[in-house]
Amino acid sequence: MTDYMEITEAFHQARTAPDVTDRATGLEEADRIGGVALVQARLQGQGAEFCIDCDEAIPAKRRAAAPWAERCISCQDDHDKREGRRHG
Repeated sequence: MTDYMEITEAFHQARTAPDVTDRATGLEEADRIGGVALVQARLQGQGAEFCIDCDEAIPAKRRAAAPWAERCISCQDDHDKREGRRHG
């Protein structure tokens, strides 16, 4: 089963769960599956299609130039500035 299908199933179970505890468990499972898929993609050097900060699509030219990119250029610049202040 693909990650997408697993996440979809976990969300469905959360929506139809009979009580709050079961709904929370379903949401935690969907979050865990999504997190595992993201880590696997990062380990394989794959970037993201959408920016992890602003959720806008990462342009194809950026993904081609930096296949590991997880942020759009604007958000990456902001991230680099924040990190520079923290470490420098």
